[in-house]
Amino acid sequence: MRADLGAPDTRTMVVVMAATEEAALQSAEQVSARLQPLIERGVLAGFETPSRYLPSEATQLARRASLPALPDLALRLARATAGLPLHADKLAPFLADVEAARSRPLLTRADLAGQFVRAGARFDAGAKRAGGWSVLMPLQAPDSGPAAFVIDAQAVRNAIAGTDATLVDIKVESDKLYGGYLREAIWQSAAGLLAILALLGFALRSAARVLRVTLPLVAAVLVVVAGLAVAGVKLNIMHLVGILLIVAVGSNYALFFDRGNREDGLGPPPRMLASLLLANFSTMIGFGLLGFSSVPVLNAIGTTVGPGAVLALIFSALLAAPPSGKRR
Repeated sequence: MRADLGAPDTRTMVVVMAATEEAALQSAEQVSARLQPLIERGVLAGFETPSRYLPSEATQLARRASLPALPDLALRLARATAGLPLHADKLAPFLADVEAARSRPLLTRADLAGQFVRAGARFDAGAKRAGGWSVLMPLQAPDSGPAAFVIDAQAVRNAIAGTDATLVDIKVESDKLYGGYLREAIWQSAAGLLAILALLGFALRSAARVLRVTLPLVAAVLVVVAGLAVAGVKLNIMHLVGILLIVAVGSNYALFFDRGNREDGLGPPPRMLASLLLANFSTMIGFGLLGFSSVPVLNAIGTTVGPGAVLALIFSALLAAPPSGKRR
C-alpha cells in the first residue's frame, strides 16, 4: 500500500542534526544531493526532506540573486520571442512576478504553518531538539526490480558518508533496545531469585524445606512455559513479568503448606485451605480474563499468570509437604 501511494517508508530514514535550523536545512540539501544519484540507479524510489518545501536561506538568496533585473529580463524575453506568434507584451504578468520575487521576503518556517497541510506536515519532520535541530528524511524503497521493497542500507551509508547525516533503521534500533531491556530484566530476575533463595534459607534454616518450597514454583513455571511453547507462543518480556508474578503468588501457597504441615503433622487446617482456594480462585479469574484480551501486553500476562497460579497451588499441595513419616 505504501508503495502504491508513493509514500516513504517510515522504518528507514536519514537523520540530519545541526546546531541551528539554517545549518540543518543546508545539511539536508547536501544530503539530498547525495541521495539523488541513488534514485537514478534504482536504489531508492524517492525520499522526503523538509528542505524541499523550505530551502535554506543561502539557497533562497542564491535563487533570488539568479533572477535578472526587470530591464535585462524584458530585453531577454523580447529576443526570445522575436518572430514567434506569442508577443513579449503578453508576458507582462510574468515580468511582474519575477520582479516581485526579487524583493519578496525569504520564506520562513512560520510561513508554512496552516497554509499547505501536506507540505507543513512534512516540514514538521524538521524540529528543534535539546542542543540543536534535527531533520528526518524518510526513504522510499523501489517497488520493482531485483531490490523491490528493500532499501540497500550500505549504499545509503556510502552516499551520505562525510556529512552530518546518519541512517537509522527504526526496527533494528527498537529491536536492540528491546533486546537490551530483556537481557537486563533476565539478569535482574536472576539476582532477585538468588536473593529470595538466600532469604528463604535464612528464615527456614533447612535446605530440605527450601527445596520443598521452591520446587512447586519451578514446576509451575516449567509447565506454563512448556504449554506456551507447545501453543506456538513466542515468549517476550511480558511473559517474564508473568513468570515473576507466578513465583510471587505461588511462594505464598508453598509457605502456607510448609507451615501447616509442620505445626501438627496433619496438614493445613481447613480454614487455611479455604482461604488459599478463595485467593487462588480470585487470582485465576482476575488474570484469566486478561488472557482473553486482544491487547498483547494484557494477553501475555493473563495467559501466564492465570494457569500458573492454579498450578502453583496444586504443586504446593503435592510437593510442599514433607514425605509421610518424616514430618518434624
